[in-house]
Amino acid sequence: MNPELAIALSVGLFLVLIVIEMQIAVAISIAGTVGITLILGSDIANSAISTIPYSASSKYALFVIPMYILLGSLIANAGIGTRIYSAVNRIVHRLPGGLAASAVLATSIFSGISGSSAADVATFGRLSVTEMSRNGYSRNYSAAVVAAAGTFAVLIPPSITVVIYGFIAGESVGAMILAGVVPGILAAVVLTGYVITRAVVSPAGSTEFGRRVPRETVSEASPALATAGVSSATSVTSRGTLPTPETPSLPPASSQGGAGAAATSGGGLVYDLMSLVYAGILFAIVVGGLYSGIFTAIEAAAIGAFVALIMAVAIERGRPSKLLPLLWKSVRETVSVTSMIFLLIIGGTIFATALAYSRLPVTMVEWAADLPVPPTVVIILMLLILIPLGAILDGLSILLLTVPIMAPVATGLGFDGVWFGILVIKVIEVGLITPPVGINAFIISGITGIPAEKVLRSLVPFVILDLSFTAVLFAFPDIVMWLPRYAGLG
Repeated sequence: MNPELAIALSVGLFLVLIVIEMQIAVAISIAGTVGITLILGSDIANSAISTIPYSASSKYALFVIPMYILLGSLIANAGIGTRIYSAVNRIVHRLPGGLAASAVLATSIFSGISGSSAADVATFGRLSVTEMSRNGYSRNYSAAVVAAAGTFAVLIPPSITVVIYGFIAGESVGAMILAGVVPGILAAVVLTGYVITRAVVSPAGSTEFGRRVPRETVSEASPALATAGVSSATSVTSRGTLPTPETPSLPPASSQGGAGAAATSGGGLVYDLMSLVYAGILFAIVVGGLYSGIFTAIEAAAIGAFVALIMAVAIERGRPSKLLPLLWKSVRETVSVTSMIFLLIIGGTIFATALAYSRLPVTMVEWAADLPVPPTVVIILMLLILIPLGAILDGLSILLLTVPIMAPVATGLGFDGVWFGILVIKVIEVGLITPPVGINAFIISGITGIPAEKVLRSLVPFVILDLSFTAVLFAFPDIVMWLPRYAGLG
């Protein structure tokens, strides 16, 4: 069969399987198998496909994935996420829009641990929206802030998405991790500045966007938040996103005259501030180790996971009865998520093999090179295609479908593969908050009970802001490439 027609039928089959809610790993495997069979015939296809599961999953570089997942599971299950939220509240609660800024900064810090925007949204969604709405913020706006924060911070290391892109595209994982540092931090700063500015320019006396400094403290009723898990994220998890821990509650707070001001003395203060220290240590291990050349990306991941284990033990040292369940839960989550990701990688490799046999990537490179438009226009068009895909599929599935085609085109046109990878990841994450089917909006809707259409409406300014920031990264590649080049990896 004509290779182009075979690939078109494979993609159509994949979309049909997704519509009937088949697991993405299975759907992409079936689509790829059908494509190879149509191109090569059944006898040759059987031989070609039989070796893919082992060859796709036995690469040493993939060891980084379970290590980062274990790191995130240990820290999340130890309750560091909500402690980070409490600690950040102590610092910024007196600013206009302080609670919104706290949600953004806490999500950004936690993003460096979880590696998943869906996990970030589920972890902070219920807690952040409840606290903001109690202090006069619009519930729709509160939900939009949390959903947007998860996408803005996705590049902050250690990001599993960044690692997987490096593997799929054949780029240096270490260079990809370092390339995400400066854009990730700048994105968090931009979003924080936006929520503060929006509070400042809102009408006097209004608290819809946090105009007044709220009088309430972090809710003493927060334990109620722990009674309901984030089951709304389960359907997304089953389709290929990372699982999310249940949202624990913040400790009781005393009234200090500002929202989010928890007790300023005793173990609570030390514990909250130590959460920032823990996050800083893990960030320093991954980024500092790579930057200094002490660790490879795989070694940094393994050492980071080991340090996270020590932190979890230290946090639960006074409650030995909870330590073993915490460790067991973290290991189970790691095994579950790693298995899911490896199945997706195997399925994606089968599909990429079909693309390779069809020579579609080579054809696309030649076609793009002959277009009577500047190469930058080709890159822009490819990035724009990712936005509607991000509104329908999760990020990992989009990477597996598009990177084998787009990455060769970008590098074939003379663009840096690491720079292009950061832009691809950023644009995919924009799709997660883009109407009509932004996944993050549906996660926060399910957690808080706010209608998804209202969240999506409130997300429109954040989509524009995120696209504008991505355009800056496109126009000034040195923002992305400065750190890896300085470290000798770019």
